[in-house]
Amino acid sequence: MGIGMTAKSIMTDTLVTVGTDITIAEALLLMSRHRVHNLPVVDKDGGFVGLLSLRRLTHEMLPTAAHVDEANLHMDLGFLGDDSDEYLARLQEIGARPVSDLLEKKKKLRFCSPDTPMPRLLQLLSENPTSLPVLVVEGEQNRVVGMVSNWDVLTKIAVRLLAPTTEALTHGESDGEQNDG
Repeated sequence: MGIGMTAKSIMTDTLVTVGTDITIAEALLLMSRHRVHNLPVVDKDGGFVGLLSLRRLTHEMLPTAAHVDEANLHMDLGFLGDDSDEYLARLQEIGARPVSDLLEKKKKLRFCSPDTPMPRLLQLLSENPTSLPVLVVEGEQNRVVGMVSNWDVLTKIAVRLLAPTTEALTHGESDGEQNDG
């Protein structure tokens, strides 16, 4: 692991993106089909417009009473009904809107370039209290070329770091054998 790790080396680069002209319902079907939690929304030239996230949709599904004090959602919402027809109607109303109506606020998003070094990338991930991915962009148009999530860090970095230890355990070194190697 002598070469420094960058965003490019761990980012998810097989992205599902959507244009600004589709509905939230269409985007949700894509998210479900591809099993993703976030969809970058891009313009016709591939430039980044915003991020549609399941986190934001879940927030939008809350009844209006819960939006009164968004800074403090620790209020007791037990007084609200749990009628599935009400939520279905709410989802249908939300689903008919364009994706541009439900994008994450820009101040919650973090960006980097493909050559961003690992320490900076980890800092960007830790700065975001909503666990949104860091968007990897390049060029003047800010084309989205990848995303790095906490999951990417776990699966692509931790596994690499732990692989030698695991390999040693499976080759008998845990049985008291020593390798002076």
